[in-house]
Amino acid sequence: MRHTIADCTNYQHLSDIVRDFGPETIIHYAEQPSAPYSMRGREEANLTLQNNLDSTHNLIWCMIEHAPKAHLIKLGTMGEYGTPNIDIEEGWIDIQHKGRSDRLLFPRKPGSLYHTSKVLDTDLLWFYVRHHNLSVTDLMQGPVYGIATDQTSIDDRLTPHFHYDDIFGTVVNRFVVQAVSGIPLTVYGRGGQKRGFLNLRDTLHTKSLRG
Repeated sequence: MRHTIADCTNYQHLSDIVRDFGPETIIHYAEQPSAPYSMRGREEANLTLQNNLDSTHNLIWCMIEHAPKAHLIKLGTMGEYGTPNIDIEEGWIDIQHKGRSDRLLFPRKPGSLYHTSKVLDTDLLWFYVRHHNLSVTDLMQGPVYGIATDQTSIDDRLTPHFHYDDIFGTVVNRFVVQAVSGIPLTVYGRGGQKRGFLNLRDTLHTKSLRG
């Protein structure tokens, strides 16, 4: 087993890695993951867009050129959908409008620039799935809590990161640490948003973009 440290926004370096390794499966986590960070200002917003979209688009072209039969597993987010007033379908929705019908990706309504970058990721992936027959699974997970699975208990080095700060900390981790420490909870906006939460053990329920 070997590993290589690389910047996924550097296409040539990433291309060389994919060409030399010849992967059957690619798991793509190389993105700026914080909604609060993406909303702090122009520089943070710009970094979020450039990093997230460049890394995804570069990886797509690495697959097209060097690993067209590989399966890409991409981390999306339920935040792409926002909070619509209808049930969110599993990726797709059947539409009937003025006597015609179609099956489309469920409409997106993101609430941050980070989530907007993930919507654009999905649109890029779906475009190249249609035009280059790529195999992609876009994992739309919600807010996650929990720090262990059966697999991570094998070795302490497999334990996930536990982020709890006000920018990169996930909400349950952050609120628990703040409550225990006697620090006021960092509630964003009006504090009225409602969300379902997933245990770490249940986050890999998937749906392929192939449909």
